[in-house]
Amino acid sequence: MKTFIICGMIFMGMLSIIALVCGVIMRFLGFQYESAGSIVLFFTIATVISYPLNLVAGALPKALYELKRISKLCALVLYLILDTTATSLGLTAVDNCMSSVSATTISIVIISFLLALLGKDDFKDKQE
Repeated sequence: MKTFIICGMIFMGMLSIIALVCGVIMRFLGFQYESAGSIVLFFTIATVISYPLNLVAGALPKALYELKRISKLCALVLYLILDTTATSLGLTAVDNCMSSVSATTISIVIISFLLALLGKDDFKDKQE
């Protein structure tokens, strides 16, 4: 039980830091919020909502690449498109439900793309 609580606290801490950094970036693009807590809540709920879609967005390009159906570049581009879309859908859904935050479409798309770029390392060449 202690391990679960500690891992949860570490996860929430990291998510809070990422949320605050993303909030600052989005602020330049028209994102408005009432408090830092609303930013963290916004990104926490969006993470939970978009997680299932992000799993598919990551797995589909990798599977197609491993099966040699698409090239590595195609897999990377497909991943970026799918992950950006999945994250954007989650952020938009939460934005529509939370009155304490207001995000512009461009801020959602740009931050979704930047977050998708963090996962691009999954497509590095394998060392044999």
